Amino acid sequence: MAQSSKSRIVIWTIVGILVVVAAVMFLRKPKDATVGKPAVRAEHVDKLMGRLDKFEARIAKAKAEFPDAPAEKWQQVDDMVARGRQTLTDMQGMTEQKDLQAKLLEYQNGMIETRKVLKEITGMMDEEEPAGQ
Repeated sequence: MAQSSKSRIVIWTIVGILVVVAAVMFLRKPKDATVGKPAVRAEHVDKLMGRLDKFEARIAKAKAEFPDAPAEKWQQVDDMVARGRQTLTDMQGMTEQKDLQAKLLEYQNGMIETRKVLKEITGMMDEEEPAGQ
């Protein structure tokens, strides 16, 4: 009986040590870990640059279709697109995922606002045309 008692003590000691090590590792995990978010890579930034180029072409087409739109609105769109391009350029030199995620969110929010302003301009101009033409 003495032999099985010693082996139980050894086994429970090892289990206890493993539990303590696991608890320490869990508690020391960084709070701002980007768990579940895909890593932002250079290819992703390049893809966004391509999309931004296409979006600028769409804006140029809209400017041609709606020449009577207020100039300050078009200037606002141009400024927002320039800010988005600058954000993507800044992202190209970054390596820290936390910073890249923050810049990506900033870029996405800026583009959402740009699309809203563009829709406001083109929608506003569409409403001025009489219905049925």
